Amino acid sequence: RFKSIMGVEIPIVTDPDDDVEIDMPYGVGLTNSYLDEARRRFIKVKKLTRELAEVEISIYRLAVSIKKAQKRANALQNIIIPDFSSKIKFIQEALEEKEREEFVRLKVIKAQKM
Repeated sequence: RFKSIMGVEIPIVTDPDDDVEIDMPYGVGLTNSYLDEARRRFIKVKKLTRELAEVEISIYRLAVSIKKAQKRANALQNIIIPDFSSKIKFIQEALEEKEREEFVRLKVIKAQKM
């Protein structure tokens, strides 16, 4: 299964045997308590390994996503915004020039009428 964190798919690893208590497949007469303890610890290690894999993959995927977002932010800050700023400045200067030309034209027309 997956869950989404900030648009990043994070895996959720589950084991169907977690809820079920499995009987010991060996006889009590031929083994000692160390085998029981080893089995309990193995089950615990298996669960911790699953959790570690889940966390490790989640961190890796989030790091990749953060790196992509940082690249986009840098592109916006260093390329796109300065480009738009220069275009805005060019358009403003062109409009100001047209306004000055119109002002001079109106002055000339006004002077010719007098």
